[in-house]
Amino acid sequence: DLEENITLLNQYKQVVDESLLVSKTDIKGNIIYANDAFAKISGYTQEELMGKPHNIVRHKDIQKSIYKNLWDTITNKKVWHGEIKNAKKDGTYYIVQATVMPILDSNGEIIEYISARKDVTEIYNLKKEIIDTQKEVIFTMGSIGETRSKETGNHVKRVAEYSKILAIYAQLDEERIDLIVDASPMHDIGKVAIPDDILHKPAKLTEEEFDIMRTHAELGYKMLCHSQRPLLKTAALIAFEHHERWDGKGYPRYLKGEEISIEGRITAIADVFDALGSDRVYKKAWSDEDIFNYLKEESGKQFDPNLIDIFFKYLDEFLEVRKTFVDI
Repeated sequence: DLEENITLLNQYKQVVDESLLVSKTDIKGNIIYANDAFAKISGYTQEELMGKPHNIVRHKDIQKSIYKNLWDTITNKKVWHGEIKNAKKDGTYYIVQATVMPILDSNGEIIEYISARKDVTEIYNLKKEIIDTQKEVIFTMGSIGETRSKETGNHVKRVAEYSKILAIYAQLDEERIDLIVDASPMHDIGKVAIPDDILHKPAKLTEEEFDIMRTHAELGYKMLCHSQRPLLKTAALIAFEHHERWDGKGYPRYLKGEEISIEGRITAIADVFDALGSDRVYKKAWSDEDIFNYLKEESGKQFDPNLIDIFFKYLDEFLEVRKTFVDI
């Protein structure tokens, strides 16, 4: 029976080794076993891997927090699942879907860790290509919207970069920051549906004309809201809410304070800061002094006061973006 069990176990191991990248580490995280598949994809020989810490294949793009979460999970005798970007010996990368678990002795103490990984690089790259295509379409559509209203493509670039600064210092998570940056160029896409005689009027709009102009927020939302893609959903939200005001006197839904999404509140400041500092068909660019005074006066009225505090604390970074993406 023992011999038969050993034979079965060896066959199970063969199946796993043929289909997955497998490694084991000691309790300090040093590699004590790596199967052929793991060695082959990493570009290292098994001899080069033995005794090395597992971060020999750690990619520089991976946040430390991911590995901390992994280590905290398995040292607490739990199983960790997740996607990791690893580095090959030659500097290229591969993506794995990993399961890492502790191996316990008869007393319930950890004696080693085992990891089984599936190579999902091809799927990852296909997904990345789709996302990159979405981003390119979003930016192009945003630029078309701005061009029609006689504004430059650099306006949407600056708004995206200003939004990024605000989102980072507002301590949003990385995924949400990326969505805001990539979606913000679509904030005024609804303007493509506004009549030319209103959009290009070189004078102050009448109340009736301004009512029509204000519909661009809801029009933009309706253009984008049917998608379930996170990027387009975020773009729809930003289009809808970037003219709402902190005091509830904005449009189109008269939202107040934190009823307005952080995406809308961030883009509102980024858009206004850039618009005030740029020539428009109906006005000349304001001086920096006038812009800064306006933003301070509208803190807690038009704008989220916490975000305005961030703006002025990191003002040099905003000015550097403006310098980098200056209109030609």
